[in-house]
Amino acid sequence: SWRGGAQEAMLINHGHTYPSSPANTPTGGLRPMLPEARPMVMASSPTYSPAPSVYHTPKTRECEDECIEEDCNADQCGTERSGPNPESKVCGLDIRPLLPIVLMLTTVLGALSMMFVQIPLVWEVFDWDPIAEVGLAVLFMALYVGAVVGMLYCALSDPGQMRRAHAYALEDVQAMQGIEAPLPRRAHKTWQYKRPVRRYDHYCRWVTNCIGLLNHREFVFMCTSLVTISIVGAITDLSLVLKLIMEGDKLRWIPVSLHLGYSIALFALAGPILRIHVGLVSRNELAAEWKRNEFYVAKHAKRGTHIAANDLSDDEFNALFDVLVYDRQRNVFDNGCTTNWWNFWCIPRWAPDQLGEF
Repeated sequence: SWRGGAQEAMLINHGHTYPSSPANTPTGGLRPMLPEARPMVMASSPTYSPAPSVYHTPKTRECEDECIEEDCNADQCGTERSGPNPESKVCGLDIRPLLPIVLMLTTVLGALSMMFVQIPLVWEVFDWDPIAEVGLAVLFMALYVGAVVGMLYCALSDPGQMRRAHAYALEDVQAMQGIEAPLPRRAHKTWQYKRPVRRYDHYCRWVTNCIGLLNHREFVFMCTSLVTISIVGAITDLSLVLKLIMEGDKLRWIPVSLHLGYSIALFALAGPILRIHVGLVSRNELAAEWKRNEFYVAKHAKRGTHIAANDLSDDEFNALFDVLVYDRQRNVFDNGCTTNWWNFWCIPRWAPDQLGEF
C-alpha cells in the first residue's frame, strides 16, 4: 500500500531517519515520498552500463513496513539488484506469489458478489427497470474482466526485454572495443530477466513482475479498473446498506456491508497507486527515474539556486527532501501533459526497432 499524506514514511540515510511531510503530494510540484531507491545495476554477462544521462550516484532511501507497491522486504521479494534470499522462504516455499493470488481471488469473489447479490438487490430494493439492471451488470462485468485480464497480462507477459538482435549488438561492441556497452536510454537490467528491460518503470510486487515498455499501459489500465470498481462498488453498497437498514432488513445488509468494506480497502490500496502513476505519466517520468531523483532540484541550497537533488550533500539532501521540486527542463522526455498522455497510449511499442526511448 502507498504511504502518502500525513502517514509516516521513513527516509534513511547513514543511519538517520526522517519522517515524511504531509506536504508530499505526487501530482504537485513538491517531491513525493518514494520507495527504496537503488543504484543502477550492471549485468553479470554481458556487462551493460546505464545511459550517460544517469551516471551520477543517486541518493538512497528505504522505507519501513510497506511502501508504495514495492515490498521493502528485500530478503523475501528481492530488489532490482538481486533476487530473493533463498533462506527467507517459509517452510521452503516462495511466498511472493501469495500477493497476486490474493489480489486475483478477492477480485473474482468481488465480481461474484456483485453479480449475484448486489445487482439483484438493487433491482429489488430500488425497483429498477430491468434494462437498467442489465446495464449495471454489463458495466461491472466489463470492469472486473478488464481488471483480471490486466492482472494476468502484467504478471505473465515479457515487460519489454531488449530484442536479442540489439542485445547481441551490445555484446559485439563490448567484445570488439573492450568497454561496457551502454544501454538505451530508460532501459534497466534487473535480476528477473537475462536481457535489459526497455523503458523500465518499476517492479510490482502485486503481479511479481517488472513493469516496462510492453506492459506499462496495461498496468495503468489495471489500476484504473480496480479504482473504478472500488468507487462504483462502494456507492452501490452504501446505497443498499442505508436502504436495508431503514427497512430493518438485518439479514441482508450485513453481507452487503462486508462487500462495502472490501470496496473501501480496495480503494485504499489501488487509489494512491493510480494517483502516483497519473502524475508520473503526466510528466512522462518513469518510477525508476522518480526514485533516483533524476529531475528534481532544490530551489535554494548552500551552493546556490536550482541545484540538482543528487548534487546535494547527504545532510543537505535530507534537510531539503520535503521541498525538492520537479524541474521540467531536466526531463527531455516531458513534452507537456497532453502530449505525454497521447504518447503513452498511442506510440507503437511492438515495432522491431522500438527501444523505448520516448
